[in-house]
Amino acid sequence: MRIVSKAGFRAVFFMFVLLAPPVHAYDHLGEESVHPTWEEGYIRIDLKEEGLIAGRMDDPILREAMPRLLEGRKLPTVIYAHGCSGLLRHGNIQGGHRRFIRLLARAGYAVIAPDSFARKGRPLSCDTRKKLGVPGAPHKRINRMRQAEIRYAAMRARELPWVDRENLLLFGHSQGGANAARYDGSEFRAHIVSGSICWSGIRVPKHIPVLAIYSKRDPWLHGRDPRGCEVQAKKRKRLIEFHLFPGSAHNLSRNKLARGLILEFIRRHTKR
Repeated sequence: MRIVSKAGFRAVFFMFVLLAPPVHAYDHLGEESVHPTWEEGYIRIDLKEEGLIAGRMDDPILREAMPRLLEGRKLPTVIYAHGCSGLLRHGNIQGGHRRFIRLLARAGYAVIAPDSFARKGRPLSCDTRKKLGVPGAPHKRINRMRQAEIRYAAMRARELPWVDRENLLLFGHSQGGANAARYDGSEFRAHIVSGSICWSGIRVPKHIPVLAIYSKRDPWLHGRDPRGCEVQAKKRKRLIEFHLFPGSAHNLSRNKLARGLILEFIRRHTKR
């Protein structure tokens, strides 16, 4: 892992993240600890003049360098929840996740992406080729795990001296999006739900704004209502910002309009 100048970053592509604070005796979900999802997660911060900071949360070089590089700063921060197939593919951040993280970081946000598959024995719940859930997978248990990971990440992020606690946001894609929709904590100023029909409901407190984006012919739909998040919001008698896009993209990180909506939404709900 490296800390590079802007010029250096133009020549070399890097992966993400940051320092790891001390171990917490946080609650377990069954036999699995949530702790590794943070320690083996990723971060990206674009410091503009100083350059890009990127790496894994437990990278020793970044652990040593980050306090110095970010001394005196308070950065709005996004916790990014990945989809059912994980954050990584062949050791690299998956393309759609990478594009969303880059979008947010270039807009001036620190982005921290916990890795759910850092849990020992973490079961797989989806088949990305068939665009279906794995029959017999412990889906409810996995979603409880994802909720615990979000809660833990919010707690750990708030401990970092450079995180602006008043500007902590949650962004989830696909399975991560479903869990961003159902997360009922009040740690975040706003939630963004991408690539999910909010199948398990919207439990976000009503005073916290929600943006949901989805495609009309998303290949994961299989006959379900693409306006699922809008329907779930109406059931809760709450307002959300919902945008349905034409086409079949499950991940809208390449869509210029979607990117613009995301940036406008987070900027509007970032306290200045």
